[in-house]
Amino acid sequence: MARLDHGTHGDLNRAGPESFPAYRRTGLAVGLYAVAGAGWIGYEVEERGADGGDFLTALYDPRAPFTPWALTPHDWALLTAALVFGGIAFAGRRVARGALMLLAAVLIGLALRELVGLAVSSDYRAVLERSHYGQLLIGFRVTGLLVGVATLIGMTRAGRRSVIPRSYVPYDAPPPPYGPPTAPRPAAARPRLTAAGVCLLLSGAVAVAWLVYRLTRAQVYVVGGSPDAGVGGFFRDAVDASYSTSIPYTFHTVAFALAPLAVGALLVAGRPAGRGAGLALAFVLLYLDGRGLYAFVADDALDLYFDSTLGTLAVLSTACTTVLSLVTAAVLLGTEEA
Repeated sequence: MARLDHGTHGDLNRAGPESFPAYRRTGLAVGLYAVAGAGWIGYEVEERGADGGDFLTALYDPRAPFTPWALTPHDWALLTAALVFGGIAFAGRRVARGALMLLAAVLIGLALRELVGLAVSSDYRAVLERSHYGQLLIGFRVTGLLVGVATLIGMTRAGRRSVIPRSYVPYDAPPPPYGPPTAPRPAAARPRLTAAGVCLLLSGAVAVAWLVYRLTRAQVYVVGGSPDAGVGGFFRDAVDASYSTSIPYTFHTVAFALAPLAVGALLVAGRPAGRGAGLALAFVLLYLDGRGLYAFVADDALDLYFDSTLGTLAVLSTACTTVLSLVTAAVLLGTEEA
């Protein structure tokens, strides 16, 4: 008979032999969905009468006149993360598990928003059903729902399975001559996970503060909606695509305020899935914050922002969350799997 000695013979970075097929299947499915998303972006560019240059400019410059129908810059970043971590999962690396679960939650949320809109509004349903674009959008969201649910199920089950063994040790084998080679890796990783979690919690607190500020203004604006949707209209737009438009800006505003708080709490609690989720979220937030910083400096008008308290807070908070995302990514990249 044999036993596994994870501390001496286990590779904590790789999925175990019984989990590896699930990682590979899930990574392939998520990667293919990301490729389909890239195709959707190309469709939007063509239908808008734009070209590749317009889209490339919009990637880093929020002032670009390219306006998508369904996939916002948040979605561009998420699809890139899906492609990267789908490939990492296909290679059987455990860090992909938390990242794919985070992406799956977002895919499910986007799909449910679309389905709610179709269910509550016959006008919205008729518009989508009549147009080729609408039929493609429904198919894209439903596919995202299926991929998201399958990913959550597959990765949840995979988390209950063992780490890949490098060798099997007989039960009666003598202990190593010099004792345990190292301290257990989970204990060593815990302070790093906590530090990364605190960074994400701070980022989430900043995002929530700006969300509260937006909701307490005299007029609450949503893309495609009335000049003053109000707090109720804002949150309805977050969960109901028929309220204003299929572009999920409001959904992402809420999601990316809550996600750092949820993932940060997982990291502080030392949950294994927190590392992958934290890495994916940090890279997405880093892209979005970097894009925001570019808008501040692109016109050489940065000094104008510092002429008002609100402008100063906008610049400093974006710079702060950029640094927090960088620190989160750096710390988690240097942390071993728990």
